[in-house]
Amino acid sequence: MKFINILTAAALTISVASAQDVMQKSMSIMEEGMTQIQKGFLNNNVQLIESGAKLVKEGNKLFSNKNIITVYLPDNKKHMVNVAENAAKRIELDVSVLELNLEEKAYINAANAYSDVLNACARCHSIVRSW
Repeated sequence: MKFINILTAAALTISVASAQDVMQKSMSIMEEGMTQIQKGFLNNNVQLIESGAKLVKEGNKLFSNKNIITVYLPDNKKHMVNVAENAAKRIELDVSVLELNLEEKAYINAANAYSDVLNACARCHSIVRSW
């Protein structure tokens, strides 16, 4: 019986550590992407904006799984998993809008989409992380 309890505890620890790794990787990739997008707008570099958008998509995809989000959240915040999931969906949509506007050379609209991504990030962080 003790062996089963030890195995269960080990599995839980590994899954929490794995979720933390996914979360940290996800946030790091999205941070790099957001930085590239901002630099691209500041320097009139469309390629930098596009590469940043790809990174944001990649990082957001890692952290869009409700099960991973739930494991990452502290016990007193697990009920907020929908806030984080909705933020991930909003980010996905806003990055698509950004990319479409870049294709159309509608740079003001693309910049507005970037701003919406940033707002989705800040909203989730403020609610879930209690900023």
